[in-house]
Amino acid sequence: MASESAPEDGRLPPAANVVAEFKRTLRGRDGRGHDKLMELLVELHQTNLAQWDLEDVTRGRDVSDHAIANAKRDIDQLNLQRHRLVQEVDAAISDVVSQTATATPSTETPAMVFDRLSVLVIRIDRTELIATSSRSDAGVYAARLPSLHRQLDALGNALDALLRDVRDGTRRFIPYEHQKLYAP
Repeated sequence: MASESAPEDGRLPPAANVVAEFKRTLRGRDGRGHDKLMELLVELHQTNLAQWDLEDVTRGRDVSDHAIANAKRDIDQLNLQRHRLVQEVDAAISDVVSQTATATPSTETPAMVFDRLSVLVIRIDRTELIATSSRSDAGVYAARLPSLHRQLDALGNALDALLRDVRDGTRRFIPYEHQKLYAP
């Protein structure tokens, strides 16, 4: 991930630093000892990872309908948590960066992009695990890795540019507001 487009003011981590922390989290390290924003990002990543694992459960061939139903309920709760965290991440960013009210609004908030980065880091990790396994389709997964890494680099660079533009007053974002509802 290129570092030339990273935010320069030190209050917001460059995408490459967040991606590195997401990768450490996949290896069992936690996000404690970080500032509020990074702790929220790590919690968002852990939520995405838990949701990914439950979605894998629901696709299992020998999984009972009861287990699938329970997993789907847990996925719904994790999704609510994910929406809450996206809102909190945007609020934390808003706390450290003043926005110019007349700047052009972005179509995605920084937290939404961090969420996409998190899922992409998980996808790359899971793809690498299969690509290096003895599975008969390992080569198919290995062939996907260059494209996934290009996507990660592009998304990280786009996030850094968005944060730089917000800081510079040329773009702004409307903080995400959690409106997701599930019927009881």
